[in-house]
Amino acid sequence: MSAVKDKPCLLLVGLLAALSSLQLFCDAAYPYYGTKIGSLTRLHHGVSGDVYAVDSRTIFIKKFNYDGEAPAAYFYVGNTARPSNEGAARLRDERGGTASLTRRYRNKDITLSLPEGKTLRDVKWFSVWCDEFAVNFGDVAIPSTLDFPRPQKISALRGVHGVSSDNIVIVDAQTLLVPNFSYDGEAPDAKFWVGRGQRPSPEGLRIPDENGKENPLRRYDRKTIVLTLPEDLTIFDIGHFGVWCEAFTVDFGHVRLPEGLNVPPSLKMLGISPQVKKPLNLILSELQS
Repeated sequence: MSAVKDKPCLLLVGLLAALSSLQLFCDAAYPYYGTKIGSLTRLHHGVSGDVYAVDSRTIFIKKFNYDGEAPAAYFYVGNTARPSNEGAARLRDERGGTASLTRRYRNKDITLSLPEGKTLRDVKWFSVWCDEFAVNFGDVAIPSTLDFPRPQKISALRGVHGVSSDNIVIVDAQTLLVPNFSYDGEAPDAKFWVGRGQRPSPEGLRIPDENGKENPLRRYDRKTIVLTLPEDLTIFDIGHFGVWCEAFTVDFGHVRLPEGLNVPPSLKMLGISPQVKKPLNLILSELQS
């Protein structure tokens, strides 16, 4: 009877131990918003904020401010020498709306997407612009040399028990794409595994499979899967990824993660929840951008 009563306590202890272990891995990578472009010039109507490139066509503004009192203010990008709405592209707001900016923003974090077909390579500036009076309320220059974050290819998995894959793609700071993953499914306790340093060890962490489960891995036959790092763990906190037998502490195959990868932040890191998995074709197009 006491064993039954102790079971919830044991589960709680196990959960706390797992959270403690995860906390040890997470360091100062947070907050990470992408590559900083610069700060908005403070010209009119209280406009201010720090502007980041999330990827080739996404902008994040940290602590955006605007008093909401102008009659026809919009977000714009363009490739002219200075901000103007002539030949420029108007952006939808952070909610996807097309109306003018009539509400007040106060230290608001917002994410904006460039129009279809445009990337940050195509524009020279971002601005909060008033159409009615042709006035620039605040802008930031986008340099032609901007190295915006993008998904990065690393090595392929090769190991025992049939573990293999094509080159792994680091989609963003919390997401891995493992193309054509194979594993024979015959080991008793194989898990997807990450950790510090260049080689796996028992001090590493299991990560959920493509379905969010931490059960022993089943057989895979050239299946393309997307894995998400748990909680606040990012690729900046780890040095390797692979398949590890937890029961017998055996490495079935791993890859090293290069330091300083210039990848996008995850949606979760931008305060957008829940995390949405990008379609495979979009990931591949970003690799080529």
